[in-house]
Amino acid sequence: MGQLRNTLYVQTDGAVLRLDHDTVVVTKDKETLLQVPLLHIESIVGIGRVSFTSPLLERCARDGRGVVKMNGQGRFMYRLEGPKSGNVLLRMAQYQTLFDPDRCVPIVQAMVAGKIYNSRQVLLRSARDSKREESKRSIREVTDDMARDIRRLDGVRDINALRGIEGINAKRYFSVFAHQFSFMGDGFAEFDGRSRRPPRDPINCLLSFLYALLTNDAISAIESVGLDPQVGFLHTLRPGRPSLALDLMEEFRPVLADRIAVTLVNRKQITMEDFDVLPGGAVSLTDRGRKTVISGYHARKQDEMVHPLLDRKIPIGQFLLVQARLLARAIRRDRVEYVPVYHKA
Repeated sequence: MGQLRNTLYVQTDGAVLRLDHDTVVVTKDKETLLQVPLLHIESIVGIGRVSFTSPLLERCARDGRGVVKMNGQGRFMYRLEGPKSGNVLLRMAQYQTLFDPDRCVPIVQAMVAGKIYNSRQVLLRSARDSKREESKRSIREVTDDMARDIRRLDGVRDINALRGIEGINAKRYFSVFAHQFSFMGDGFAEFDGRSRRPPRDPINCLLSFLYALLTNDAISAIESVGLDPQVGFLHTLRPGRPSLALDLMEEFRPVLADRIAVTLVNRKQITMEDFDVLPGGAVSLTDRGRKTVISGYHARKQDEMVHPLLDRKIPIGQFLLVQARLLARAIRRDRVEYVPVYHKA
């Protein structure tokens, strides 16, 4: 594996990113805020009122370096793409796999198994750490149900049925999600399940922003191996939806995004002061809140963990790329299975 390069996140309102030879320069009102060599940057994410100069965008497109724009609430706005370099034969195999149950079903089974297993492991860890007997009991009831569904996945050959199992377990997971928090005072206690577009409470806001960061990384990993991020297997096809990226990130949601959210709240690194309530009831992170979340997400990606197939430690930030390569191999070759990362909490 190559060196883990960084994603440059810029969220300062009024900031302009421009190219100076082989360096990205961030300025505001003619003041230089940051200079980073392009060599150290894998992708750039601008959040809020941030702009890019044409020479920088052209250079990033030519190099295959992703540039993503999000609004202040973390909603995706656009993504810059250069010339397509994907392997057309691999993409043809991807499209054919979608309509071949013998090849598609095992991939979906593996993705659902990885997500449920990792969700269960995160909950079990929280149950061990919790000092509240009610929380321990509620979590263990849900994890017992999850374990039963994991055991029966091999016998389920219908993709819609597999999607149903994934959906049921996602509801179970979020029904006890709040039990992971050691501190649920003030507005944090409002969380009673997922709400999206827009998030209606601070926890949902935090999760949505982390999922947006994870989705961007999943898209980059998929495009880097030559697959089409729009054509997934677990997630149904929908115009504008990066279905394969959503597929790939499922096994990483609990370990990466969800665990970061729990840690930030439990350590009081994120407080109610880091959120704004917008007209209509939507909740948004403040600039300070986004900075804290991005810092936590970046730090987590630098942590090393043993990849079960590589049998050696690599930064967690590289796991998505490894899994994208394994997925491409499973799509390209018969009798090669996709194996998710089963995280031991």
